[in-house]
Amino acid sequence: MTLSEYLDRGGNYDATARALSVHRSTLKYRLRRIRDVSGHDLGIPDTQFNLQLASRAWRTAQALRES
Repeated sequence: MTLSEYLDRGGNYDATARALSVHRSTLKYRLRRIRDVSGHDLGIPDTQFNLQLASRAWRTAQALRES
């Protein structure tokens, strides 16, 4: 959810932290862990696009399973 919110807000730390109700440093820690675990550089526009597309597809699949 952290990555999805971050990408939906165009990489804006403050807006993402507010949306997730977490402190900005918590958000930065989570994003660093996502980078470390996934190996993806979140600063690359193509990577951002692909991850955003994947996260939206995942959320759609989750919503369809719940209905």
